Order: sequence, then structure tokens, then C-alpha cells
Amino acid sequence: MRRPSLTLRLTLAFTLLVALCSALVSVSLYRALSGELIWRDNQTLLNRGAQLRQLLLDGAEPRSLPLYFNRMMDTRQDILRISRPDGSVIVDVNQANVRVPPIAPSATSAALSDALLHAWQTPQGVTATGMALTGRDAQGPVIIMVARVAAEREQVLEAYRRKSLFISLTAIVLAVIISPLLIRKSLGAIKKLSRQTAQTHSQALEPLPLDTLPVELLPLGRSLNIMRQRLAEDFTRLTQFADDLAHELRTPVNILLGQNQVMLQRPRSAQEYEALLAGNIEELERMTRLIENILFLSRADHRNVVLDKQRLDAQTFIQSTVDFLEPLAEEKNIRVEIDAQGELCADRLLLQRTLTNLLTNALRHTAEDGQISITARSTDATATLSVANPGEPITEPEQLFRRFWRADNARQTPGAGLGLAISQAIVTLHGGEIAFHHRQGWNVFTVSLPAPFSGEP
Repeated sequence: MRRPSLTLRLTLAFTLLVALCSALVSVSLYRALSGELIWRDNQTLLNRGAQLRQLLLDGAEPRSLPLYFNRMMDTRQDILRISRPDGSVIVDVNQANVRVPPIAPSATSAALSDALLHAWQTPQGVTATGMALTGRDAQGPVIIMVARVAAEREQVLEAYRRKSLFISLTAIVLAVIISPLLIRKSLGAIKKLSRQTAQTHSQALEPLPLDTLPVELLPLGRSLNIMRQRLAEDFTRLTQFADDLAHELRTPVNILLGQNQVMLQRPRSAQEYEALLAGNIEELERMTRLIENILFLSRADHRNVVLDKQRLDAQTFIQSTVDFLEPLAEEKNIRVEIDAQGELCADRLLLQRTLTNLLTNALRHTAEDGQISITARSTDATATLSVANPGEPITEPEQLFRRFWRADNARQTPGAGLGLAISQAIVTLHGGEIAFHHRQGWNVFTVSLPAPFSGEP
């Protein structure tokens, strides 16, 4: 099932937000207006009752009060009744013909407040409010009852409700119509970013411009630029790797091809053919080692190498590797000093390969009668293994671990330039790091590995 588009979802969300806001604003304003109108009507009712009572106290004739009442009130919705305590009615103004329920009159000394007001519903469903006050005229006590039917107030509120509903519906319709246009325009940056990403290829990996992106898309733009940078680096490494690999394989293939072509130009003796086959086998073995190293690096890049980690006594492990390479050291009369303490946690064969590569490299670049130093230390956090040999600083140390790279002074030495790359791959598989630095006339390679846990065997 296809999910709704982002434009549709944002439109629905925006429309819902507009509807909720319109409803909240309309209800809040309606309640505020209704409360204000009710308060004003109540205050008007209280003031008029007090004025009528005061007129009676000042000597006004009760039958003359309708004249004042008509000026103060709207007789179409206001009610006035003045009666004696015995029930005889003196004045009765009730043009709205509203039945007024019995209202207990307040005491003469009672303060005028909203507590004196009594509200009820007329048969037509309109709210009415009234009160009864005890007063006195020249002939004795009277009861003044004033009331108001809120017909006009209901009309005002009804008109407000209709206008509020119309405005809210108009706002919702406008939100439905306008919001998709605004959203599509706002999402134009995403479409532009998508087009630029779709155009990504090996020749177009320059960083994307971020100055035109909205703030919300900046993290995505930065992530895409990081990805493009990594892709560019990977393409560069892959291209360089392919060029180096072709160069490394072309040389032995050309040698084999040339030797065999020369050999076939005329009849040869059995000894010459045997010598040719021996040379071919030597070149093929070198190519086999090269291919195996490349396959190992490929598996290491994809973490497709199973490690058999175990505790290794540093002194014993290093000594066995040095003994294996002792003939190479004796050819140049090179001394190998070992200063090892603690334990290493690694795959024995892979770590031995790493140490063999580092030690072979040191033997190759150490002058006759020289010295190589191997140290190992372990702490609770890490274990380090260092191989140091005297020599001049390397001009491009950042290239040391690049595949097929060899320094200018190493071009004439055997090897394909994969030893340090393989060593780095092995150390990385173990979760460690390998580093190089030149210190006081010594070239030092340091391998750092995680220390063995106390629970490991």
C-alpha cells in the first residue's frame, strides 16, 4: 500500500492545526463576549433597581415611575412591577408578556449584588434575569421587581457564532488550498537536493552547496557531503589500487611472455627449457603470493576474517618470530634486541604475520652491523608492540600504509608494497591501531592492541 505523500500529510496537519486554533480562538472570544454582555446586563439591572428604589424614597409617585422606566430601559425586553406586600399591583410593565416566577424580595438594608439576581428560561428558550427589592413610598412599603429578557443579547451572540463559524470555515478552506502550494514550494529544496544526489557519479563528487538549503536540511546536506567525500576517496583509492595492481601484474606477465617468446624463436636444449620453467615457476609463485595478499586485504576490508584470539606471552612470541628470521639478520650481521613484558591478546598466526612484515622491513632498511629493537608492554587497557630500526626520516610517512606504495629508496628492493598495508589491516581487525614515527634517528612502528580481559582464556 502506497503511503500518503509528504505534501498531503503536511497539508492535513496544517489544516488540522488551523481548525484547532480557529476553534480555540472562537470559543475563547465567544465566552469572553458572553461573559461581558451578561455582566453588563446584570450591572444595568442592579443600577436601575437601585435608582427606582431611590426615586420612591425621594417621594416619587409609584405610578409615575414608568415614565422614568421607559427612558432607562427597553420596554420590549425589560419588565417592571411595583406592588404592595399584600399583593396588590401598583405598576406592571411587561410588554414581552413573560411569566415571571416568584422572587423573594431582599431586605431594605441588603447590599445590591449579583447574589440578588435570579435567572430563568422563558418558554421560547431565552434567558431572563430579575430581582425583587423592598422599598418605601409615601403610603408605606412596596416591592420593586425589575427583570430583563436577554433577547437582544442572544441575537448578538447568535450573530457572533455565525460570523465565527464562517471565518473558521474560510480559514480552513484557505489552509486546504494554499498550504499545498506553500509546502511544495518549501519542499523544492529537497527536490533540488534529490536531483543533485541522483547526478552523483565518479566524476561529479564535489561537495554540494549548502548556503541555499533551509536550516532543517543542513544536517542532511552535510551528511551527503561527507558521503560524497568518502565516495571520492574510495574511488580515488580504487582507481589507484587498480592502476597499481595492473602495474604489478603487468611486469611479471611481460617477463613470462618475453622469456617464452625468446625461447621459442629457435630450438633449445633440455637444460635451457628447464631453466625457463624454473624461472616461470618463480614468477608465478610471486604472482600467487601477490594475489593471495590482495585477496586477504579484500577479506579484511569486509571483516570476512575469523580471528582465533588467544593469550600470548610477549617474550616467547617475539623470540619465536625473531628465530624464524635469524638467517636474514645474520646475512647483514644485525643484532635484534628484545625487551618484552606482559601478554598480548591476538590471533597468533595473523599477529606473527604482522611482526614478520615489520621485522623484515626493519632488516631490509638497516645497515650492516646495525641493531633492531623490539619492545612490548601491556597495561590494563592496552598492549603495545614496537619495532625500531636506525634510519633517516621517511619523506612521506602518511603514505606508508597505502597499498603498493614504496619509498624511492625501496624501489630496488623485493616486495610489492603490501606488507605494511596487510599489517594495518590485521591490526584493525583486532580493534587496534598501528602508527609510525621517527625519533632521534630511529624509525619506529608501534602496534597498539586491546588488552586481554580477565575472563578470556
